[in-house]
Amino acid sequence: MHRIGWLTRSRSKFFNALNPLNYISMGALLKLGRFTDDFKYQILKPMFVNFVLATNVFDMPAALFARYLDFFDIERATPMWTWDQGTRRIYENLTANFRDKIFLNRAVRKVYRNAESVVLEDANGVRETFDDVIFACNADQALAILDNPTWLERYILSSVRYDASLHHEAVVHCDSSVLPSNETKSLETRSNYIKQYGPTPDNYEITYIMHNQQPWVNRSDKPCLVTYNPVNPIDEGKILKRHRFQHIVHDVRHVAWVVNLFRFVQGRRKTWHCGAHTLINSQETCFITGLAAARQVGADYPFDDPEAKEVFNYYGSILYGSRFRKA
Repeated sequence: MHRIGWLTRSRSKFFNALNPLNYISMGALLKLGRFTDDFKYQILKPMFVNFVLATNVFDMPAALFARYLDFFDIERATPMWTWDQGTRRIYENLTANFRDKIFLNRAVRKVYRNAESVVLEDANGVRETFDDVIFACNADQALAILDNPTWLERYILSSVRYDASLHHEAVVHCDSSVLPSNETKSLETRSNYIKQYGPTPDNYEITYIMHNQQPWVNRSDKPCLVTYNPVNPIDEGKILKRHRFQHIVHDVRHVAWVVNLFRFVQGRRKTWHCGAHTLINSQETCFITGLAAARQVGADYPFDDPEAKEVFNYYGSILYGSRFRKA
C-alpha cells in the first residue's frame, strides 16, 4: 500500500483509475498477506470501524484504507480543526439569506416530473412546483419518493445497499462510566473501543470523546460523549439524545461501479442527487456533494480557500464529469 500510495493521493482521475487498490477489498489484501485474525480484529478493524461506523469494513476497497490513514493522525490525538459550534454553524451561515424558505417537519411524499417543472407533494397532499429537485437523502428514500423513475435511476438507486446491524444508533450523553478512568479527560484520546466477547469476533462498542473532535465542547464542565453499540446500559438520566442511522455499504462494487454511474442521471429530468452514496463515505465528501449539486443549479461556491476549491473541483468532476461547473 505504501509503494503505490501516490496513486491513491493523486488528483489525476487517470492515475487514480490505475490504482489496483481500488479494485481489491481490504479483506482480500489481508488474506493475501496472511495477516493474523488478532491483527485484523483487535487492531485494524476497530480502528476503521471507528472511522466509518460500518461493520463490513473489510469489504471496502483497500484504497479507502490508504486514504483514511493519510487523513487521520492515528499516532497522536491531534485535535481536528473545525468551525466553532460544529456543522450547525456552517449551515446557519450558508442558509442565512434564504432561511425563511426552508421548511422543516414537512415530509415529501412524492416527486412528479415533466418537461417544464418538478412538482413536490407533501404528506398532507399539498403540491408545489419547482424548477429542479435535489435529493439530499438516502438512495432508497429517493427511489421511494420518485414517481415513474427511469430504468437507470431505478437500477442505480436500488444498487446502493445499507447496513444497520450494529452501529445503527448513536447515543449522545455525559456518562463517563463507559470509558476507562484514564481516558475521560479532554484531548487525551479521540475514541475508545471495547471488544465484546459475543457470538461474533468483531462486535465493538465505540465512544467518541467530543472534546477532542470539537474543541469548543471543552467549555462544558461535563464530558460530551457519543456511543455506538454500548456493551452496558447508559445512565438514562445522562442521555441527551439518540439518533438512528443506516450506513452505506462502501464495498468494491459500490465505489468502482455504482458511484461512477451517478453522473449519467445527474441533472436528467431536472433531478440531482447528493450524499455519501454518490461519492466516498465521509462527512467532508458528503458535504462537498451538496455544494456541488447547488453549484450545478446555479449557486456560487461559498469559500475562497484555494486548496478547498481544488478539492471541490476534483470531487465535482468525479460526480459530474465534464459537465461540472468548476469553482
